[in-house]
Amino acid sequence: MTLDEAIDRLSRYQTKDSAEWRVEEERAHYAKVRGWLKYSRKIAIKAAMAMKRQNLSRQDVAERMGCSPQYISRLLKGEENLSLETICKLEDALNIPILQYEFA
Repeated sequence: MTLDEAIDRLSRYQTKDSAEWRVEEERAHYAKVRGWLKYSRKIAIKAAMAMKRQNLSRQDVAERMGCSPQYISRLLKGEENLSLETICKLEDALNIPILQYEFA
């Protein structure tokens, strides 16, 4: 393949608008993230309500979970992709059920 052929081939994949690919990438990313983000926000609300009822600070919860108060702050924003381990630690620290499941 010559240089001109390679350039011609690559130019077929270019868009007229250089920002177009970014928009598509952001749409795909948001669609992927939207599912867990919804649950993360619900967990954050439930945790914040439990902390308020129990009069617990971020420091208190962090000590019970073995993490930093800064991590608790991020968790309470509802934008953390929480692992099952973290959710279980949060349940134990706040003594509340978050995950509800059934075994057949």
